[in-house]
Amino acid sequence: MASALNTSIRMGEDVRDLYETISQATGRTRNELMVEVLREEGQRRVREIAMIEEGIQQVRAGRTSSLEDVVARFKERGMLDADFDLDAAGDGDEAAVGA
Repeated sequence: MASALNTSIRMGEDVRDLYETISQATGRTRNELMVEVLREEGQRRVREIAMIEEGIQQVRAGRTSSLEDVVARFKERGMLDADFDLDAAGDGDEAAVGA
């Protein structure tokens, strides 16, 4: 593991208590749990940003996909629940977005 750095974070008592509960239940420290969540969320956001940038480039190049195709890819990648229903989530209008 890379060397550890100290930082501080302000959080509500409810969040701290939540992590204390998880810590006691799992035998892991609050720090370990929080670092894990921060890492996973950071990685998820980096992947999202990369996909958005890729989509922008594809739109600029004239390559688009239907919204249904994009939703299907998001489901395959675990970015949407498998039971996500596009028609129930919006107004159902057809749209073209970056592939």
